[in-house]
Amino acid sequence: MKAFIKTCSFMLAACLLLGGCGGKTADSSSDPNSGGGGNDPVNTVTPEILGEVEGTMHQYEIKETEKYIVENGRSEYRILIPEGTGGNAFISAAASDLKLLFAESTGVELEIVEDSGDLNGGKFLSVGNTRLFSTEQLGISEQKLGKGGFRIKTVGDSVCMTGATEEAAMYAVYAFLENALGFQQYYTDFYDLNKGVAKLKLMDYDVTDIPDFEYRIQSSGFIRWNDQNRKRMRWTDETALFIPADDASATWHNTFVYLPPDTYKEEHPNWYSEPKANQLCYTAHGDEAEREMMLDIVAERIEELFSMEKYKDYDWITVSIEDNQNCCTCETCAAEKAKYGADSAVIVKFCNDVAKRVTAWMQSDEGKPYARENYRIFFFAYHATNAAPAKYDEAAGAYMPIDDTVVCDEHVVPYFAETNGDYTQNFHDEGTANTEIGKNMRGWGALSDELYFWSYSTNFSHFLTPYNSFDAVQDILKFAKTNGCKFVMIQDQWIQQNAQTGFGIYKNWLHSKLLWDVNADVNALTDRFFDAYFKEASATMRRLFDEWRIWAQYQTDELGYKGYRSVYHNALDQTLWPQRMLTGWTALAEKAETEIAGYKQTDPALYNALYDHIRTESIAFRYLLITLYGDQYSDETLRQMRKEFVTDVNRIGMNLVNSTSQNTLAKLFADWGM
Repeated sequence: MKAFIKTCSFMLAACLLLGGCGGKTADSSSDPNSGGGGNDPVNTVTPEILGEVEGTMHQYEIKETEKYIVENGRSEYRILIPEGTGGNAFISAAASDLKLLFAESTGVELEIVEDSGDLNGGKFLSVGNTRLFSTEQLGISEQKLGKGGFRIKTVGDSVCMTGATEEAAMYAVYAFLENALGFQQYYTDFYDLNKGVAKLKLMDYDVTDIPDFEYRIQSSGFIRWNDQNRKRMRWTDETALFIPADDASATWHNTFVYLPPDTYKEEHPNWYSEPKANQLCYTAHGDEAEREMMLDIVAERIEELFSMEKYKDYDWITVSIEDNQNCCTCETCAAEKAKYGADSAVIVKFCNDVAKRVTAWMQSDEGKPYARENYRIFFFAYHATNAAPAKYDEAAGAYMPIDDTVVCDEHVVPYFAETNGDYTQNFHDEGTANTEIGKNMRGWGALSDELYFWSYSTNFSHFLTPYNSFDAVQDILKFAKTNGCKFVMIQDQWIQQNAQTGFGIYKNWLHSKLLWDVNADVNALTDRFFDAYFKEASATMRRLFDEWRIWAQYQTDELGYKGYRSVYHNALDQTLWPQRMLTGWTALAEKAETEIAGYKQTDPALYNALYDHIRTESIAFRYLLITLYGDQYSDETLRQMRKEFVTDVNRIGMNLVNSTSQNTLAKLFADWGM
């Protein structure tokens, strides 16, 4: 089957290159859904993925009743929230959005009331732990529901939406809005919602929905910096989880914050790595007394941070290596690596010893007021430390610790972050760039009851070029789920202010759906997004997306756009991007613009949004044409192409060429003389 898929991708890519995207196909055709090779391209690039993940819970039992929430444009319902929770960020956002979106859909504005007084005979849309439906009535343990799992339950004439946390209650509201009124958030100020609803039946809800990953973090700028997008798309707020080591921003790569070389290196040189001194030496070069001092300082700083009032609700902190690919090579560290087969063993032992100190402090009179049963110390399994000190046991058919000394303390968690991988391919096939990555993830799963995964989904060297993680992401997430991951961070264009080209908006929305339900139907999700996000231009933009994915598969399989550190691949290569193909894809985008032109008169605001959506996706291909083939155009034509590009980028709000903050688009435009 894999060979067949690869062959189909090769043949279709050849068709696209030789004639599929130029001439007739690029301009218009009788069948806007046809692929560049005359075939439907969708299934040809669908990879073979792991089967359905078992043990998930997304149970929706919804039956129609004869009663109504809205009838003849009127409603007797009110929004009910627990007494005293109006200022809670999650309850407030949920109730406000429920009121706002309900009114926009039905024309009926519901009153928000607190849970006090007599509720008998009232009709409510209840949010959170109210007397109508408290957590005691969930019918499932709060532990099982976790941070994000929720219940929607019809009780009498009321609909109750709650979970073990206020955050989960908010997710329940958005699920109710989706099921009752078709709500779906796609991008900033752009969402689906049924309009003109004059009648809305009361449904008999019995819903239990638990995300497949309890914590779901997306770093894209339009999610990371936009609280509304993050909440409506059910992303976890990273800033509400981790305590920074410097009480400011040092959440990651912070060992030198705990033990700054400027402070300690002269007196304690053994604390730092050989030969470059750009990491810690976690063995202190074999000097146990020196190592004890290191442990004391790190533990005391963690205790200090846990003692701060502003972090009283935080349970997590990291002790994570500096951001380079080096490890200490001193005699002691080398011996430990030889013994355990991994540079990470010394880090596991170090963090275990830190945790023992912190736990003892929390059990002391001094630390008891700040004790946290579920506190966690995270360390990075990253770069040179991504391999686990584990071995495969043939008889057991599973990975095992090398010995008990490298089993993670109950409060110590590996954070598996693999920049060296290839996110265009899965993690479970043998003979790929990811073969060892898959083994490493399995190994870490054998060392800890919890495993956290930092994934990647863009080309950090070239933000303006498409990166095809679409075809592997579901498989990678299924693999992570089956190996015990409960937390996934997907790093994308975190410092890109707003939109992303290369179908990045869809990618982020797709991630939100798959992290909630890894078994979701990706083709159905794709249809829904394109129909909503591009309206009448959906078929044309879907064709553009599918043709690019066919070519992306060919890039991976035949042209070498894959392998070690693919997220830093040099994408500016004419071989990867034939001019005829790029020209054809920009022509498809121009065709899409004509298909939404009717909204200019009927709905100018919607037209402007749709126009920007389409132009955003053409930015990648226009950038490649200008960059790779600019010398093949006349000076006047090239200047016009650049002028349109600059106008679109500035209007849409992109700001960077790559992940280096100094490489701004403004600088690029200045280099162009624009």
